Amino acid sequence: MKIAKALLVFVVILTILFSVAGCLQKGQVSPVEDDDGRIRIYTTFYPLYDFTKKIVGESAQVENLIPAGVEPHDFELSPKQAADIHDADIFIYLGESMEPWAAKMAENLESQGIKVIEAGKGLIENDDPHIWLDPVLAAEMAKSIFNGIVSTDKENEAIYRENLKNLTKKLEELDNAFKELASGSERKDLVTSHAFFDYPARRYGLNQVAITGLSPQEEPSLQKMRELVEFCQGNGIKYIFTVPGENSKLIDVLSRDTGAEVLEINPLESLKQEEIQAGEDYFSVMEKNIEALKKALGY
Repeated sequence: MKIAKALLVFVVILTILFSVAGCLQKGQVSPVEDDDGRIRIYTTFYPLYDFTKKIVGESAQVENLIPAGVEPHDFELSPKQAADIHDADIFIYLGESMEPWAAKMAENLESQGIKVIEAGKGLIENDDPHIWLDPVLAAEMAKSIFNGIVSTDKENEAIYRENLKNLTKKLEELDNAFKELASGSERKDLVTSHAFFDYPARRYGLNQVAITGLSPQEEPSLQKMRELVEFCQGNGIKYIFTVPGENSKLIDVLSRDTGAEVLEINPLESLKQEEIQAGEDYFSVMEKNIEALKKALGY
């Protein structure tokens, strides 16, 4: 009799254990550390992450998907990231020209009740995604992010609205800094490694002359390189702009043939974690970009 009772207790314990394991496998038990009551937001790359963080503050969880040094256009989600996004409240991406993989996910996410914000909708021209480098367009991006978040989390609308106001003010100050740069510079010509600076160049009356098109992987013809050398020599170009981490033989050749020095502009597609921890953000990097432009344009 005692043996029968012991076996019955053992079977009951096993049944409970298997039942709990089954619930965990099916995702019916959520990790405690993620359940703090705040909405969860995923952004694709750094400018969207930075603007979103500045808007929500500590009232929402914000995670960025694409790590520093990875090209957003070619990024591939890991299975874990894909699962995490499907547990999110909001997913923010720029547009198909920047993250085609995100655009493909959008409809499926929306069908599952996840708010999708396409921050560059109606702002991107000629498949050039670099709108965040133009402070005026960046402010429009921020408004789109704010409107999408508020439609999901009305409870914190007053906080988000005040934070958006502060962000917009800083973008207006950046706009004024660009205007001052353009009006006070001796030169307007800007030679860049590839065509990443077109939006602010057009906004502030500068002339971007790029070695390649939107992709730094393009190879210009020998004729194009000869024309660039002649342009630099004929227009007193003293500096050629590259982006951090770019290793281009074309820039080296142009610098050697014209005597122009190489300077960096950070297009802010990503920021390293150590840079963020050191206090760098969109505005501190853009201020450095403006200082580099002042040097090149003879401010």
